[in-house]
Amino acid sequence: MRVRSPRATRRHALLAVLLVAAPLANALRPAALQAQRAATPVRSRVSAPAPAAGTMLLHAEPIALQRGGLMMAERGIIVVPVNRRAPARGVLTLEVYRFRATRPQVGAPPIFLLYGGPNFLGLEPLLAQKGYYEQRLRALHATADLVVVSQRGIGPSKPTTLIEGPRPFPLSHAVTAAEEAAAYRDAAARAKAAWTQQGLDLTGFTVLEAAADLNDVRRAMGYDRIVLWGGSFGSHWAMATMRRYPSIVARAVLRGMEGPDHTYDIPSDVLGAVRRIAAEADTASALRGMIPPGGLMAALDSVLARVSAHPVMVTVTGAKSGRTDTVRIGVEDVREAAMGYTKTASSRDGMRSWAADIITMYRGDFTGLAQSRVAKRDTETFRTASYFMLDCGSGITAARSAQIAADPAVRVLGPLGVDYRESCPSWNIDLGDAFRQNFTSAIPMVISQGDYDVSTPMENARELAPFFTNSTLVIVHGGSHPALDDAMDALPAYAEAILTFARTGSKAGLPSSVQLPAIRWVVPPSR
Repeated sequence: MRVRSPRATRRHALLAVLLVAAPLANALRPAALQAQRAATPVRSRVSAPAPAAGTMLLHAEPIALQRGGLMMAERGIIVVPVNRRAPARGVLTLEVYRFRATRPQVGAPPIFLLYGGPNFLGLEPLLAQKGYYEQRLRALHATADLVVVSQRGIGPSKPTTLIEGPRPFPLSHAVTAAEEAAAYRDAAARAKAAWTQQGLDLTGFTVLEAAADLNDVRRAMGYDRIVLWGGSFGSHWAMATMRRYPSIVARAVLRGMEGPDHTYDIPSDVLGAVRRIAAEADTASALRGMIPPGGLMAALDSVLARVSAHPVMVTVTGAKSGRTDTVRIGVEDVREAAMGYTKTASSRDGMRSWAADIITMYRGDFTGLAQSRVAKRDTETFRTASYFMLDCGSGITAARSAQIAADPAVRVLGPLGVDYRESCPSWNIDLGDAFRQNFTSAIPMVISQGDYDVSTPMENARELAPFFTNSTLVIVHGGSHPALDDAMDALPAYAEAILTFARTGSKAGLPSSVQLPAIRWVVPPSR
């Protein structure tokens, strides 16, 4: 699971969005919706037969370069079944990008880059960020084609299954566990009913269908075998593909491992990563003289105890809305901030402010935490039906659920995954325990795993690595959730070794671990 705050989506005013209009939209509507529209008199109607599953349409797409000029990619759609077990239930479209190899090497399989979430909004907004193409994509298609496929029901996929989230609670309200649970159940039931009324077969929105999407793209593009490159949900997606279509995968480069039974995190594993971050901060010269007695983890415990006994009320003004709010800060809010509130410690950049956040709360200043809650309410939107179907379908075994329930780290981090536990019964999708069992594979693989990863903890990778008998596990000391990017950015030799493996399968030059530079900590203001 990508660690998400147990209350991160609870209090925000959110917008319900129905099907997104797009070319071929009428043809892509489920049959029940088409019949309903046909019975309604209109002045004129544009209609077309649904395109056949497997149809791919690509066009040239210019990509602006950081230093000026353009490079050309291919961009378009592929039509895939909504549910391959029930082909008559219609089709949907996925966005596809292809970057042709700039210096093609004979025998180098194409790389399929799998993004995480599942909340990938497509490449267009990423490519609009200055330098993103150069930093994250260009090296991947130096000698082999690079392909990016969107996630079904999310972002540029049509339909995009946006939903309305839980109705917000006032920021001054002390929300009980029962109220929180009821809010998630209500939101899930409303969203499920809305999409069911639209005639969309949500039972096709599983990671197994997403794996089949990759295979359809591979066939449509004429590739025999592919390299899978992904992290977080992208690693979960990759493993489902390796299991279902082992003959098409030449090799895999993965990070942020989310195995078959890892959709829900073990709180102690997450807290272990937080403790490792804290241990580095405790000895940082930039923070000398500012670390509370006993270290930052002891400081966090102290803050939790204080607000548990005496919640704090803070009055702040929203930066965007200009609205003044009184925000209640209780133990659940500090648990939510245990991985930072200025930014989240899921990235190296987010880690930089983590220590300052803990020190500031320890000093009794909760203004920043209160402002972060207001900002979430004013700016954050909810997820998609597809997000829940994909993750709820992967689910959790009874044994792992019992382990989480008994985990003492819940005292510090709170009940991780409450949105799943309360929402998933309404979504009513489960691939079963057979899916959640680890599987053995001899596909060559390199796993880059950060020991500071608070989203998919290091223990996930250590559990999974023995099942992949031709894998190399590289621990990235100081590495965050995107540990592979962290290591490739900081260590050119490591980047070259990984790219060589993707191109040729050779593991020469790959170490068992790498050490990243020290974190450049944000220093809190002096008292």
